[in-house]
Amino acid sequence: MEISRLLTLKLLCLFIGCLAKFTTGSLFVFNVYQNAIKDTFNYTQQEVELMSSMLNMGLGIGFLPGMFFDRFGPQLTSFVGLLVSVSAYMLIWSTTRYVHFYSSNAWLMAIYFFICGLGSVFTYMVALNTNVINFNPKYSGMIVGILNAFFAGSPSIYATIYYNVFTHGDSTVTSNQDYPGFMLMFAISFAVVDILCIIFMKLYPDENPLFERFDQESSNDVVGVEEHTTIDPHHEVFNFKNGTSINSNVSPPSPAVNPLAEREMSLTEILMTFDYQILIWMIGFASAIGLVYANNITVISKSVKLDHHDNVLTIIIPITNAVVSAAVGIFSDYFKDRLPRTWILIACCVFFTLSQVLVFIFADVYGILILSLILLGIGIAILWTITPTVVKENFYVGNLGRNWGIAILLAALIGFGIQEAFGAIYDHKATGTVDQKVCYGMQCVRGGTAVVITCGGISIALGLIMQLKQRCCKRN
Repeated sequence: MEISRLLTLKLLCLFIGCLAKFTTGSLFVFNVYQNAIKDTFNYTQQEVELMSSMLNMGLGIGFLPGMFFDRFGPQLTSFVGLLVSVSAYMLIWSTTRYVHFYSSNAWLMAIYFFICGLGSVFTYMVALNTNVINFNPKYSGMIVGILNAFFAGSPSIYATIYYNVFTHGDSTVTSNQDYPGFMLMFAISFAVVDILCIIFMKLYPDENPLFERFDQESSNDVVGVEEHTTIDPHHEVFNFKNGTSINSNVSPPSPAVNPLAEREMSLTEILMTFDYQILIWMIGFASAIGLVYANNITVISKSVKLDHHDNVLTIIIPITNAVVSAAVGIFSDYFKDRLPRTWILIACCVFFTLSQVLVFIFADVYGILILSLILLGIGIAILWTITPTVVKENFYVGNLGRNWGIAILLAALIGFGIQEAFGAIYDHKATGTVDQKVCYGMQCVRGGTAVVITCGGISIALGLIMQLKQRCCKRN
């Protein structure tokens, strides 16, 4: 296959991947319509938190779509995402026709949101994995950063659409909000982008250890390469089944390369690997902060009577996230030999924790609330740009879908627990209020925020342990 044609096809995959990531980013706009759901069905805050948690839990079952991608490739994975996502959003769209039934069956609504999350992660895996595998490893940070910029910026666009198209009159009045129409728009969006992925997303051979599994026709363009082999940018032939070189005239891989990235590992083996465990637990506790705060910013603003600023507050994190994502990917690629990506992750955890300390003390100050959201946006950008790159660089790329999917699952489980704790504390503080559902004052914010700050401290400690271990290994 000619180089120019191959590059064009890869760039087309990147473009479609950006559209797919933009669409899957819509999951994180739950905060703009959660009050409409709460009021429409008369749910408690804990019930609404359950729906948000189940949405994220669906996204967290990423190891299943990841393993599916590893086995069947991007096109079939996109087809499954199409079926699941469109069906789930159509179910949620239909709920307002049966308000009385769903008012007493919040668990069923939560299942619908779980299915939405699960369907979207099929699309997410196609967008991320296809492009990470297709491009040269030295550009991994940049590729992930570009994709994450679309993923991160998506909620700000969808929030703007919601407030300007699906809200009529005073946006603080939930009866003026057409959230079912918003769900219908999501169903159409996923249908369009998944069909594009089915048509255009493919794995290409020049730097791709998995291409023979999915693209037998394309593999005919590589001459003289036997089964389970491909060619790297320096024309060295590798056996990707066991990670060894079969060209005796080429020097062995650099000792700087993590040996765990050179060979395939079973599920049991990867779960028993200390480096992997410390990384995914760090990711899990850090991501819980972003999840809980981002999903509850409108709850917090209402508690401190700043909800008339919701149309601004809900777009700060996505915009910050989008801008920083692209920049930090390029930055981490350029300085990776001088500044380990681990330190960038530790900085991310510090940003997360500092943002929550500001909320704990000054949530009722509009300017400080905005600053906390900016810090959180920076943390989310770093986390979701750097960690997939770290997973790819430190563990076998052929298991990227599984390895990154497990990390997302653990993050969802931790986030589920923290989010439910936040809702329970909020409902407890709301007891005795006029309608028993809305709590006003800083005391409504501080209990749940204290739990989140604890997560931040744990994530920083785990990051330091990981960095200390890496330094000790280099000395030895």
